[in-house]
Amino acid sequence: MQSSVFFPFLAFEIIFETQHYIMKKLMFTLALSALVTMGVQAQKQMGGEHNVEVSFTPFSGSPIDGSTIKYRNFMDDDKAFRLSLTMSNSSDVHAYMQDGELLAANPVSPQLNISSKSSTFGIAPGYEMHYDGMDNLSPYFAFELPITLSKREDSQEFWYAGEVSHLAGGETGGPQYDQWVPWDLTNSQSSTQVGLKLLFGADYYFSDGIYLGFEAGLGFSRTAFGNHSITTSNPTAFNILFNNAQISEEAGAEIQGEFVGELPFNALEDNIYSEYFELDGTGGSPGTVYYGAPNHISNTTIGNVFQGALRIGFLFD
Repeated sequence: MQSSVFFPFLAFEIIFETQHYIMKKLMFTLALSALVTMGVQAQKQMGGEHNVEVSFTPFSGSPIDGSTIKYRNFMDDDKAFRLSLTMSNSSDVHAYMQDGELLAANPVSPQLNISSKSSTFGIAPGYEMHYDGMDNLSPYFAFELPITLSKREDSQEFWYAGEVSHLAGGETGGPQYDQWVPWDLTNSQSSTQVGLKLLFGADYYFSDGIYLGFEAGLGFSRTAFGNHSITTSNPTAFNILFNNAQISEEAGAEIQGEFVGELPFNALEDNIYSEYFELDGTGGSPGTVYYGAPNHISNTTIGNVFQGALRIGFLFD
């Protein structure tokens, strides 16, 4: 009985979503057709004018992508200096232990979180050479020199003994949980990417001040990874938990926290530090960090460049 009621609702929802998608495409097609008709009378750029443009993705959740903005200065009708700026930032926080999940009473263990942050800043100066097309179509060749700085940081909170003496001496001879403290372990990695792009593209002017454009071409890029860094807010608790420190001298040792090159880390997969060290069988001293995989120092790429989105621009004097 329930299935006979459910399926009509499911069918109705599918039909509604399909019609909504078709209507969305139809409205965009009609709007584009109207703009093309307007574009018959439009004039393309002239020397001394400027424009600003963003990515245009009409069928995505965000039709206008403002993470990258490009500015162009037309020094002449067929020559333009261009400058693109890219900025993005994201931050997520997840609770992986709830209040009382580790210890229900005397005391109640705190909520523990995992956070992940990433940021990107890019700048790309370039130069364009435009050629005769039509009154409202401006094809061009261009080169661009992009520079991108990126950083990722994962942080995980722990609740553990802040001193070696807190591992014992409790009411039943066990740990002194009332002396345990929350602390965090942070793992971060930065990178710098430089490149060269050789591009061809075209701008179609719907009016004297609005156009759509596309670009494609070849690109070269080289990415260098900065030092991989691990830090902690409580070195003593860190050494007790991760390095099995049993005496105060070992617990107070400085964390071995910086490495050359890229190492994988993902706090959500419980890989923020423990994959990088082996206490026994390495021939090293306790507290020394080891890693089995080679460190990724740099990456060089040569290949095609294609803008997956149209560009919408606004021309002004």
